[in-house]
Amino acid sequence: MRTLTAIAVVIGVLTTSLAHGATTSTQFHLDRDARIVDLGIAPQSEVRQITLSLAVRNAAAMEAHAASIVDPSSPNYRKFLTPAQVGSLYGQDATSIAQVVNFLQSQGLTVTKVYANNLLISAKGTNAQLAAVFGSPIHAYRTLGRTYEAPAGTTVVPANLSGIVKAVHGLNGRPLFHSNIVRQPASGVATGESKLVPSRVPTANAAAASLPGEYTVRDLAAKYNVNPLYSAGVTGAGKTIGIATLAGYRQSDAYGYWNALGLAVAPNRITDVLVDGGPLPDDGPGSDGAGETTLDIEQSGGVAPGANIRVYLAPNQGNGFLDMFATAVDENIVDTLSVSWGAAEIFNAPEDLAAFHAVFIQAALQGIPVIAASGDAGAFDINSVLPYPACTTLLTTDHPASDTAVLAAGGTTLPHTQVHKYGNITIPTERAWAWDYLRNYITQYYGQTTYYTDYFPVGGGGGVSVDFGRPSYQNNLAGVASTSAAQSLYCKASVLGDPGTGYEWLIDLPPATPGRNLPDVSLNADPYSGYLVYFEGQWGSGSGGTSFVAPQLNGIFTLIAAGRNSRLGLLHPQLYGAFKTYGYGAKSPFRAITAGTNLYYKSTNTFNPATGLGSLDVTNLARALGVNL
Repeated sequence: MRTLTAIAVVIGVLTTSLAHGATTSTQFHLDRDARIVDLGIAPQSEVRQITLSLAVRNAAAMEAHAASIVDPSSPNYRKFLTPAQVGSLYGQDATSIAQVVNFLQSQGLTVTKVYANNLLISAKGTNAQLAAVFGSPIHAYRTLGRTYEAPAGTTVVPANLSGIVKAVHGLNGRPLFHSNIVRQPASGVATGESKLVPSRVPTANAAAASLPGEYTVRDLAAKYNVNPLYSAGVTGAGKTIGIATLAGYRQSDAYGYWNALGLAVAPNRITDVLVDGGPLPDDGPGSDGAGETTLDIEQSGGVAPGANIRVYLAPNQGNGFLDMFATAVDENIVDTLSVSWGAAEIFNAPEDLAAFHAVFIQAALQGIPVIAASGDAGAFDINSVLPYPACTTLLTTDHPASDTAVLAAGGTTLPHTQVHKYGNITIPTERAWAWDYLRNYITQYYGQTTYYTDYFPVGGGGGVSVDFGRPSYQNNLAGVASTSAAQSLYCKASVLGDPGTGYEWLIDLPPATPGRNLPDVSLNADPYSGYLVYFEGQWGSGSGGTSFVAPQLNGIFTLIAAGRNSRLGLLHPQLYGAFKTYGYGAKSPFRAITAGTNLYYKSTNTFNPATGLGSLDVTNLARALGVNL
């Protein structure tokens, strides 16, 4: 669905397509990125892990089965499967699994895990062994202060595994994913413009409402009508929240947050699960990513204080992101699963997207909703790493939120007044989140450069996927968009490490394509109307991003699952079905967001790619999904 050039872009992501006994073109090569240094052949005896994704047997039937489990008219209704049942129905058979395992072992590789879904196999071997099996020497590279390893050339799946193995993940160890957390700008603006230190520390019995930028989960519950569930005794007890993340953290921060708010939580409610050895050393406690993990746990666990929490921690390299989801789903312990990390959809190779999608459909078959942040660069997700004006803007979406089996969490701005040095800015009604409302003020008093450096592109992610077709739940829905025309990406030659002052063309995206629209629903994400975080033993204010919305929705759906005493399964048919029933009427679970844009798409009194179906009335949503209140 997209046309790609085989030249480098500034982040230099190498996602080599793997074919059965043949080579295909690569996307976003490393070789012309001036910031990447080839350090030569990697240590031959070093042991690395890979994951092989296998062909799904009857993918269309697997998708239909997932939808039927949440269809009250289906005999499959609420008959959730186990991982072994998924493997029996849709994974490879025992003979094919044995063929792959025997081949890997014959090449000297050690098979470390055959997932119960019979769709993934993990193995490890030395760089020398991996190079011999998959056809390319492994080199070491260094960029942006990090060293990683990747094939120096094009790799192939051995021909004798044709028809069974679709792709190999993890040969390229380059970190790809980033967290979706945003803070009020603290640089490029005069003192007093942004307030990152809270005016007061929250207490369990605070009588006054919190100020914008200092909201807690208690404020969230009041603003989106969660409190009637608590009054009915629904706290998430008996359910387990799943958090997928790529950075370490301190459990004490999460407990400190909940205890300060007076939330009744079990003292041992958190369980950490290290996947592929856990986060990289640079992503340990105290790192930027640690703030992401901390807020994910604080928010989800604060919304559903009675639930247990299981945190899956993986390295941001190689096959870590895939293995993280696969492990959570294979364990089948969590009842919900959310992630606030992602990358522009077009940075992912098609075979990687397919492997993730199979895991997400498996989760749906087991009853586990997967929720992901939609990104924080508005409609221009790729420009979070290829910034304007060094590169042109490009309408793009974030993955995994763009997957049709993942609930995409979008962002809004709540009504409030911002007190700035040169005058106040008032947001009168909840609107789509984007900092275009600050453009005139910032450019007038601080200049256009400051605006583009600190305030653009910032907003709730949303748009039209170019890799996932329009799903049935969005068919015939007013406001659903197709891809726009004239979407080409150019970057300055100097940014790409080339001589000259002009721009170089990198990619075209197809127009008029009926792709999956996102987000699905939205909640407050603007740091100016945002939240407190308790991190490293200190309170900080002015945080936001769809990073908050994903775990908040995780907590909300955990409450609903507890209230219904059942897992929820695939959320999209249920939410879009409820919208077709209730619209924005008195008992609707949805609140129309009719103001603002996400820098391109307008929020309207219909579904739209800025805020999706709108924000939520959680109590009405719970009733619509079968909770008796």
